[in-house]
Amino acid sequence: MDDIGKRLVQLRKLENLGQKEAAKLIGISSVNLSRYEKGNRTPNPDMIKKLAKFYCVKPSYLAFGEEEHLNFLSDITKEEAKMLKDYLFRIREERQKHGGEIL
Repeated sequence: MDDIGKRLVQLRKLENLGQKEAAKLIGISSVNLSRYEKGNRTPNPDMIKKLAKFYCVKPSYLAFGEEEHLNFLSDITKEEAKMLKDYLFRIREERQKHGGEIL
């Protein structure tokens, strides 16, 4: 597993998502997500942007491990972080149901 793969697995687990569920929400096949996570395939720059957007991190963090990727969350409580995470998950589910659009 390469470094991008390790970060992808870590981010997916932080979201409490299975690989198939994450792939569906991202809009890619579970086979491709598995390949990225295992380091069998390197995502191209556009895919890195897409993955970074989904996981709410900077593309440079995902690609190179650079920068603290969650600085903006450093001053919130654990309960607030959980609430934000739950809210973002619901938004992603709604977006998926409506073909990428939030109503």
